[in-house]
This record gives sequence, C-alpha cells and structure tokens, in this order.
Amino acid sequence: MDADFRDLLDKFTALGGIADNVYQRVGQYGRGVFPIDSSRMAKIMTPKNLFVNVDNLCLDGDHVVIKDGSCYTAKEIAFLELYWNNYSWGNGGNNDSFSFLKFIELLQEPIKKQLLANGFVDATLLSYRVDNDSLLKRFVSERCVKFEDQIVIAPVWEFVNHSSFAAPLRITPCGVETPPMEPSCEEILLKYSVENSPMSMWMKYGFACECIVAYSIPFNINIGDQALAIRCAGRFALDSKEKTSFSVDGDVLSIKLLPVGCLSNALPRENFKSILSSVGLSADVASSLFAKIREVNIQARRDLIDSLQESGFGEKDQLYKALMYEIELIENSPID
Repeated sequence: MDADFRDLLDKFTALGGIADNVYQRVGQYGRGVFPIDSSRMAKIMTPKNLFVNVDNLCLDGDHVVIKDGSCYTAKEIAFLELYWNNYSWGNGGNNDSFSFLKFIELLQEPIKKQLLANGFVDATLLSYRVDNDSLLKRFVSERCVKFEDQIVIAPVWEFVNHSSFAAPLRITPCGVETPPMEPSCEEILLKYSVENSPMSMWMKYGFACECIVAYSIPFNINIGDQALAIRCAGRFALDSKEKTSFSVDGDVLSIKLLPVGCLSNALPRENFKSILSSVGLSADVASSLFAKIREVNIQARRDLIDSLQESGFGEKDQLYKALMYEIELIENSPID
C-alpha cells in the first residue's frame, strides 16, 4: 500500500474513522478503493466528528480551511485541512470542478438555452463565474451529504467510486459508511445519488455513467376534449418531504418527475398509465400520449447532440455520452 495513503488512514482511524481492509489502486473507473484481503469484508466509516457544514468552509489563498473551528479539536482541524488540500481539493478535485465550470461557461448560447429549457441544468449553474468561490461551491456540491438536517462534507469515503448499480452510502447515527458487500476482490463501489439519471449525474458530478432511469424534460399538454392540462416540471428527483410525484388541482395534472426510460422497460409506460388513471383517463389515451412524450424526449436529446456536433473529448464527451445513455434508455422502453 502507498505509504502516504496508509499514513492518511492511520490519522483517520485515530480520530474515530474506520478504514478496514482497504487500499487504493487504478481500476475500471480510475483510481478507486479495493479490498486488501478478498476473504474479508471491507469497510470505510467516516464519523460525524469529522463532518463539516458546507457553509463552514472557505479558501485562504489556494487552500481550503475551516472558518469556525470551535467544534473541533486541533488534531481534527489539522487532519481535515490536510485531507482536503493534499488528497481532495488539492489533488485534482479543484481542477475537475474548474474544467466542468469552464466547459459550461464556454458553451454557445443556443446550447445553454437548450440545456436550460430541457431542465438539464439550472440557471444557477449557467450563471457561475469561474472564480475561486464558484470553484469551491462546485467542489463541495459534488461531495456533500445530508446528515441530521445539515448539508456536510466528509473525508475519505469520497475515494470510493460511483456505480448506479451499487447500494448507496449508509447514513447512521455515528456517521456515514460504505454499503456492506460480501467479501471479494472487486472494487468497492457505492451509488452517489439514490435517484439518478445520466443527465442528473452529469449535472451534479460532471461525468457520464449508465443509470437505471431517464426522466422527462418539462412539457405542457392540453387535452381539449377532457378539459385537462398536463404539466410536467421535468425534475430529476423528489424532495425528501414529498410523498408523491404528481398532484391534481382542478383541471391541471402536475407531474413533478416522470420516467420516460428505464432498464425495467415497461415501468415508464405503466407509471404514466397509473398517473392518468387517477384523473379518469383510459389506458389507450395514456399510451397515445406517452408515445408523443417519448418522441419529444428523444428528439430534444438528439437536437442537443446535433448542436454539440461531435462527441469531442473531456467534458464535452461526458455530456455527449450522458445524452446517448438517456436516448438508449428511452428507446428501449416500449410504448405498448
């Protein structure tokens, strides 16, 4: 094991962390975390004493520092700032954030408008200036978790790479930990976001990956003979307090998020049928509308790909791939 990495883990465990049976090496997803002994379980647990509220971080020159250290010991502050500046922010993390924001900034205005209109980015992202404050905000947003109603950033677990087909990070009263996995020699992976699609992962993390579901872009449909309007917000996820993905107010059916593609091929169609049945629309009407919604979604993504002109490389390639992953999911979900 790399001596610097071993030293970091020793400091981490001395402060209450767990880094059992793990080491770093390059794998399928780049540098990742693997079990040392394939016959034993591997585990990383970051304790809550090493959590820092995202608003309690700032830059001092090029270095990340804690604004208010009154809740931490001197050793905890020293470890956290060493970690961010030598292994995270200061080890390529800030460069990744810079590359993503610079790519967004330099996009042609028509592409920005397409991304915004389709709900693939929000206005805040398009308005970022590529300065240190924006870089730190982006860096933190890619790594934060919710813990006890606070948005916090925590060290070490972020070494673990993402897979949409892995279990999510476990939130416990003690802290956050990697999901349990049977002993093996395979890379330790976790799902960064429970509800994710290729485009939502691209927007939040800057990389493209295969996912389980693709969500619809915003749309408005007026059904004249039914005196009904269907409005889709085109969201990627529900808030934690929201219990349902749709609501009815008078003659308006509002859908917050709508799957239009899924590895479970029939799910998008059946979900849409179920929503429309709640307002008395037949399965035939739902199938007809879903076919149109599906085509609109495919075309919107193809139009963006045409605007990009080619896959390119780096950040452009990641956006191109995310769009292609979504088209594949949608095309593989039948309309009847």
